[in-house]
Amino acid sequence: MEHKGKKRKKRRLKRKYRILRGIYAVVVVLAAIVVIGYGVWKFVLPEPEFTPAASSSQTSSASVPGMEDGDRQRKEQTYTFLLSVPDQASGNGDSIMVITYDVPNQKIGMISIPRDTLVNTPNAKINASLVSGIENLRDVVSDLVGFPLDFYITLDLDAFVEMVDAVGGVDFDVPVEMYYDDPAQDLHIHFQPGMQHLSGQQALEVCRFRHNADGTGYPLGDVQRTETTQKMMLTVASKVMSFSGVTNLSEFVDIVQRNVETNLSGTDLAWFAAKGLGLNLSTGVSGGTLPGDGNVSYRGVTYCYELYPNDSLEMINQLVNPYTTDLTLEDVNIFQAP
Repeated sequence: MEHKGKKRKKRRLKRKYRILRGIYAVVVVLAAIVVIGYGVWKFVLPEPEFTPAASSSQTSSASVPGMEDGDRQRKEQTYTFLLSVPDQASGNGDSIMVITYDVPNQKIGMISIPRDTLVNTPNAKINASLVSGIENLRDVVSDLVGFPLDFYITLDLDAFVEMVDAVGGVDFDVPVEMYYDDPAQDLHIHFQPGMQHLSGQQALEVCRFRHNADGTGYPLGDVQRTETTQKMMLTVASKVMSFSGVTNLSEFVDIVQRNVETNLSGTDLAWFAAKGLGLNLSTGVSGGTLPGDGNVSYRGVTYCYELYPNDSLEMINQLVNPYTTDLTLEDVNIFQAP
């Protein structure tokens, strides 16, 4: 019991480190949504006089996103998104995020769900849920966080590489020495720490880095890897948003159309684009990684990431809960190994 008490205290001390308010913003996927939405609005639609489903503020229909949801009241015009990036080799989810966008207040809250998060499914880890399709992953993630996810976006990694190259690369502060080779995946990661200019492929390599060949790397493991990825996405998103010329927009639209799967309609994209242009990436975004223990074994599967229920619930309520009242442990489904 004393050992568990020390572990819990240590967890809580790390929690401040894991919540990075205002440091990283919309992942490149959301930047892409704004870009393509703006492109649709600018190049395809005339000056529109429409009210897309996403922008509806009518309270008469409980099915309209952003209003009522069962016996709970949604915050006005507050929408939820599932963002996922498949692993190139396995098709599992390499990155999984839940995002809530409060349009009237221009606030975005994000949580990263570690890919090895323990769930009560046949494959035990949440990343395997994407193999059966984005709708299946959406169901699993929605069950975990306790609310429906209005929209989903799946981004192929080629889009990330192309988008970084389209803006001429990015300047990024690589946090640790990275030295790893995997010939089977044609993956070769060689970087010294410090500020440097990265091409699209190099930026992707920094995001994919987990540990060096000798086992060294991030002191806090996958949590810090996730934070590096999030900071990279902020860097890319900020640069994408600064490229507003028609030529660039056309190129971005082409990239996204070829590499993104989403249930957002063109109308909704245009509406979110118009709203998203007023978002302050430095002050309007908060996020964190759900806290847990990554050394749990379950049904023969090792290194499962078992979430801490109370800490995870607190983060869900702080960052992505779309309702006017707090969720409880009865509302979420944070699975614990027996």
